[in-house]
Amino acid sequence: MRLLSTRPFKVTAAMMLTAVLGGCSSYHYKNYQGDWAPEQMTPYDLSNNAPDAPVVYFATVRYRDLGIPFHRLLLATHVDDQLLEGAGRASILDVSGKQALKLTPGKHSLRWCWTSMNALGTGGAQCNLEARDVEFKAGKRYIVDFQNSTRIVGAPGRESMRIHIKSTIRDLDSDEVVYPVFGSGQELIPRT
Repeated sequence: MRLLSTRPFKVTAAMMLTAVLGGCSSYHYKNYQGDWAPEQMTPYDLSNNAPDAPVVYFATVRYRDLGIPFHRLLLATHVDDQLLEGAGRASILDVSGKQALKLTPGKHSLRWCWTSMNALGTGGAQCNLEARDVEFKAGKRYIVDFQNSTRIVGAPGRESMRIHIKSTIRDLDSDEVVYPVFGSGQELIPRT
């Protein structure tokens, strides 16, 4: 009986790893915009063509960690407690929403998902992040942005990762934070 050499398998694995790590630098989740460029985003129009309708953008960023390309983004799912067309979370790896909204001037409540996916096909999301009764002024542009931090908790051998997401809404022109009033943030616990 002849034993098969493992060398061809090692070469193939090395080539695949190189393709994943090197060839996916432009990785983005689904068809969502990967890099922050508001002029390239087409807002989902809920303004009924109101003149000087405010526009709200949701942050998106791509980066590498340990050579693996990641895409983290916020996706709007609800406005004034109404589910947006095609938005929602079908599964841990299947999240949909809007990256920009055109609203009528005035107070609105927004809900969105924080999504983190990578070129290896893994990731996750946390939905139902929200801002209630935020004043969006005519002719203004806003961004819903986020900062995330990770910490490991638990006894050795039983550790789990906790992700803390802090979202803010800023006026894009003045950089004034319009939401939250200090100290708000939501701790997200990914499902394992």
